Amino acid sequence: MLSEAQLLGMTMEQRADAAKIAVWRGCKKLLKRDLLLLAIGAHEQAICHRLAVYLETFSALNVDCEYNRQRVHPKSIRDGRIKPDILIHKRMDNRFNIMVLEAKAGAATSLRDKQKLEAMLEIRGMYRYALGVYLHVENQRKRVLETGKVPAKPALAWH
Repeated sequence: MLSEAQLLGMTMEQRADAAKIAVWRGCKKLLKRDLLLLAIGAHEQAICHRLAVYLETFSALNVDCEYNRQRVHPKSIRDGRIKPDILIHKRMDNRFNIMVLEAKAGAATSLRDKQKLEAMLEIRGMYRYALGVYLHVENQRKRVLETGKVPAKPALAWH
C-alpha cells in the first residue's frame, strides 16, 4: 500500500505505472472471484464496483465509483457533466489524482468514454490524472457459462 508521502515523491509516470499494476491485479482478482457477474451479464456498474473493491489495496487514497465531484462542484468537461466509472484519488485534493477508469461491459467501444478520459488526463486541464484506463469486459453470458471462462482477458487500453 502506497502512502500519500510516497505518492507525492513519485513522478506522474511512476504513479501511472503503480496504478497499472494495481489495475492488472484488480482485474485478475475480479476474474478469479467474480466470474459469475460476467456469466450472468451483469451491468458495468456491478463489475466496476467489485473492481474498485480490489483497487482499494492500491493505497491510502479513495477509490470511488461514479464520483461526480471536483471539490464541491460537479465534475465536467467541455460538453457537460461527467461521472467516471472508477477513480483512484483523494477527495478534495487534486495532488492525488492517480487513475480514472471508464468501462464497458459487452457493448461496443464508447467514443464518449474515450473523450472523457482524454479530458481527465490533459496536462494543462483541471484534473490531470496520471493514468486513464479504458476497460472493455466481454460478458457474453452463454459463452461464459458454457466454458467457465471469459473469452479473453479484459481489454485494457492505457491513456
